Amino acid sequence: MNQLSIPEVHGQAYTRDRRKNGRYREMHLLVITGRGTGKILDIGSDGLSFGCLYHHSFPAIWPLDIIDARGVLLKQLRVRKIWERNLGHPDLTDGFALEIGVEFVGLTPRQENELDILLSMQISIDIKLPCLL
Repeated sequence: MNQLSIPEVHGQAYTRDRRKNGRYREMHLLVITGRGTGKILDIGSDGLSFGCLYHHSFPAIWPLDIIDARGVLLKQLRVRKIWERNLGHPDLTDGFALEIGVEFVGLTPRQENELDILLSMQISIDIKLPCLL
């Protein structure tokens, strides 16, 4: 069964005033960090948020990779931690022990282009897939 990715601007009060660009909720993107893998919850041209199954300690700035279920890979994107939310034990919540929000910092022109392509692919998929709800 295909998973649908529905574009929607992340409208939580703590992020609405700070973001210049909208975010898209994703169902098939992962981040790979030096501390493990996390599921991307939303992504935009300025940053992303992701969930972790286990508690980790992240530095203020670090590199991460983004991998798409279709094989798209963006490597060594530098990010800065903006917020962190401890959710408790993953068995007692919706599956994540920790959520992290980051912004991209110092991307190369190539990385910016690759990110733009990835985001345009998400929009294209959202428009082309029929709604099954």
